[in-house]
Amino acid sequence: MGYIKIKFYLEKRKDSSGELITKNVPILFSASFGDRFKSTTGIIVNADQWNGKDAVKSHPKADIFNRQLRKLRSELEKLYDNAIKEDIHLTIEYFKQGLKRNQKSAGGFFDIMDEFIEQGKKKWQPGTVTKFTTIKNHLQEFGEKKRIKVEFDQLDANFFDKLMDFYFEDHKFINPYVKKNIQFIKQFLIWAAKRGYNKKTDFREWNLETGAKREDTDGNIIALSISELLHIYEMKIQNQSMQRIRDYLILACSTGLRYSDIASLKKTDVDYQRGFINCTTIKTGDRTMIPFNDFSREILEKYKDSPNYNKDGIEMAFPTISNQKTNDQLKVLAEKAGLTQMVPIVHYRRNKRIDEVIPKYELISSHIGRKTFITLCVWLGVPAEVTMKFTTHRKHETMEKYYDSKDEASLRQEMKKFSMNNLREYAKDSAN
Repeated sequence: MGYIKIKFYLEKRKDSSGELITKNVPILFSASFGDRFKSTTGIIVNADQWNGKDAVKSHPKADIFNRQLRKLRSELEKLYDNAIKEDIHLTIEYFKQGLKRNQKSAGGFFDIMDEFIEQGKKKWQPGTVTKFTTIKNHLQEFGEKKRIKVEFDQLDANFFDKLMDFYFEDHKFINPYVKKNIQFIKQFLIWAAKRGYNKKTDFREWNLETGAKREDTDGNIIALSISELLHIYEMKIQNQSMQRIRDYLILACSTGLRYSDIASLKKTDVDYQRGFINCTTIKTGDRTMIPFNDFSREILEKYKDSPNYNKDGIEMAFPTISNQKTNDQLKVLAEKAGLTQMVPIVHYRRNKRIDEVIPKYELISSHIGRKTFITLCVWLGVPAEVTMKFTTHRKHETMEKYYDSKDEASLRQEMKKFSMNNLREYAKDSAN
């Protein structure tokens, strides 16, 4: 009689800069039985949280994840034993369908969520996979910590209230983050309902009602001012890696491109002669055409003749590092540039206002380039429709918060009426 050999291992995939990804790495498995069945376990961890063989370590959900791995191993072994006993021909499809039947017969909420995430990988961006995996981890922690059974037939108003208590009281999350999580959970539950897994419809009424008029920090757009941008542009920097970070920031601020778009920008996407960027955005798949300006032209021309190939041998327009490293280095650059002024930030946790004061450099991330570009467009009088074509925004509502900043000049002008001389003149006229 033969045997089945089951192995768990981390996915080995590189980012756009050619570095091996070590954060949020899927755990895969292979089952060898003469042929080999390979798939994902649905579990994602950091590389240093894997023992290299068969278990998760140093992770808040290590016990849960390891229980899932043991369960998967047991299911594969049972499928193998049953095939031998019933004289069933062993094929990859046999194991694939067997695991799927086990998931459906078990009716497990998290098993179905694994199926949802697995199907989503075929159409989502990696960031979306990470978001749903994080939500799954939250729900697992919620069930374990609160001793609540997380199953479709339990998803009523009482379940939602307890989940909100968990988010706000246990994790201290703020309203915008929780609202987005609710939207993602609803997306999964709608998918499950369409496939007959979920018969409970109470979730359609789930909404976070807080009574707060402004529940996010969108009103406080963290962007570089014109003077800050010019100061960073003119800084004398000796370190080559820090020069590239500065060049990334200037390119992002002068094009409005997201980190993912700059990281995937090929030299064939850039018409150096006519002075255009013509690319398809990663997040939305929209096509955008962005003419050069003085800043973007200088940066793109600087790297035009530098060899910079991705893992597929395609020549890239700009040498990026990982998004996380870019964020870390941008904070260092901003601190060196003197962006140390304290910035007031207002959050809401349910109806409770949370006030924080944070140095501006700590708020700098790769997305500040896009926010700065839009802010500059507003200040410089670029029509909203044109700005939206550059940035591929589809809704005017998204742009409205940026136009609030344009009022600063008019507010300053009107406040000049409160000068000492004006008031004296007004008092003199009134006396007469």
